[in-house]
Amino acid sequence: MRRSAIVFTIAAMMILPEAVVYAQSRASYRTCEALSERRGSGPEAGNRTHNQFMRDCLAGTISFAAARTPAPASEAHTQSFEKCEDLSVERGSGPDSGWRTHRSFMRQCMAGRIR
Repeated sequence: MRRSAIVFTIAAMMILPEAVVYAQSRASYRTCEALSERRGSGPEAGNRTHNQFMRDCLAGTISFAAARTPAPASEAHTQSFEKCEDLSVERGSGPDSGWRTHRSFMRQCMAGRIR
């Protein structure tokens, strides 16, 4: 009984990864299209991005496993727009330092990455 359980476990370990690879290699255009929408690489992300994603998906190089999403910043770390604006001026990234620099600082501050 014990040997048959061990043999069964080893056989399952050998067969299951191959089944996953086989299922991935059979990715249809429809499943890749749905996956591109879920991952933000759909047609609205731009033709080049979407086409590259579709090529990679149909070739089987993109995993169908759920992508890990970053955890949102906690309420304690998010800040108000006014506080971020004051911090940007204080740290030299205010509106007069350039549009791109200021916008980048504000985006990071509002996301809670700058305190």
